[in-house]
Amino acid sequence: MTTTQKYLNMNNEFCRLRDAIYECDVDEQEEDPNIQKNVELALGILCQYLDYYKELNDVHTRPKK
Repeated sequence: MTTTQKYLNMNNEFCRLRDAIYECDVDEQEEDPNIQKNVELALGILCQYLDYYKELNDVHTRPKK
């Protein structure tokens, strides 16, 4: 596996997790705003890590068309 493949796998899983958390077509209980803020912060940290990993390992990807 290359670092590019690993990055793409991590990024795809991150997007799936983010999309699953914010799925809006679900009848669920309202969440505590403090917990929701922590989830947003955690996603931000994961996103920063992906950017860091990409830069550290000189990963180059093409933008989606």
